[in-house]
Amino acid sequence: MADLRFLIVTGLSGAGKSEVIRALEDLGYFCVDNLPPSLLGKYAELCAGAHGGPRRAAAVIDIRGGDFFEDVYGALDELDREGIAYTILYLEASDDVLVRRFKASRRRHPLAGGAGGAGVLEGIAAERAAIDALRGRAHAIIDTSDLSPRQ
Repeated sequence: MADLRFLIVTGLSGAGKSEVIRALEDLGYFCVDNLPPSLLGKYAELCAGAHGGPRRAAAVIDIRGGDFFEDVYGALDELDREGIAYTILYLEASDDVLVRRFKASRRRHPLAGGAGGAGVLEGIAAERAAIDALRGRAHAIIDTSDLSPRQ
């Protein structure tokens, strides 16, 4: 699997993971959005083992996975044990930017308990706490607060 470029895209909801995955697809990456972390190893093996398969693959894993997301650290440890090289790209943005993006999209934050800005802020705070250790394992952290989707 040495010739497989395997990218794991993660980070805060609303920080731009979907935009990144679309850009990666345009660059020729084989991409899966909202992959349960327990399937990371199988996905990498599939991409690396397929004759003529993709040499570049990416997966978005994030809090939308609910209970599945709890498997993320074990899945990363498994990739390490199997010798599967990967890069973690972590996207984040400031709270006010995330709230504005959620209001503009009319989508509900996955951890927001109620409607309105307070529910979104509570969801963002809960998400930051839940994925802080994953941020610490990231190879690259990008703050998208001042970036447009095109950037």
